[in-house]
Amino acid sequence: MFVLMFNPRRFFEGIAKTIHLSPVLIAVRWIGTASLVTLPLWLKGAVPFSPPWLPIPEETYYFWQLVFILPYGVLITFLLTGLTLLICKGGGRPSTRFRAALAVVSYSLFLPWVACLVWDIFLILSGNWSLAWAAPFHSAAVIAEGLLYAYGVRKVFSASWTRAVLIAVINSIVFIGLSALIVR
Repeated sequence: MFVLMFNPRRFFEGIAKTIHLSPVLIAVRWIGTASLVTLPLWLKGAVPFSPPWLPIPEETYYFWQLVFILPYGVLITFLLTGLTLLICKGGGRPSTRFRAALAVVSYSLFLPWVACLVWDIFLILSGNWSLAWAAPFHSAAVIAEGLLYAYGVRKVFSASWTRAVLIAVINSIVFIGLSALIVR
């Protein structure tokens, strides 16, 4: 199972066997972010890189992010799944298609996050948590997510590369936009 989690080709080709992992990937991704990144930032009294767009004081921003990161993560995962299904055509039972799209999205959000998590923990523990250090890694993760969206949609739904890339671009823009608004 561990090897499967870090092998996109095997994960997407064996979607019938991996489809049930979506809830686990979602939970690990967002609870991991809350407990291993947001919680330490809040406990250290860190303030966001840039002023929050939401009307929340900087001093308490990470506390509120800690409270709302899991619901935000679940909502954005389901929103991206819905966008994937809206753009992706194909047959099959709607419930199976939804679960397959959820598997593609949850895996695409999970795998690049693992590298980001390690980097974020290093930055927090070393006292170097700053936009200059975090942004390049997170930008690379969003690109990796986009590549995984495209590859997963192509493999799982037999979509054209054009449609798969369109889904990847739209999902990435939505993810970046909502994350810029909420996650600091």
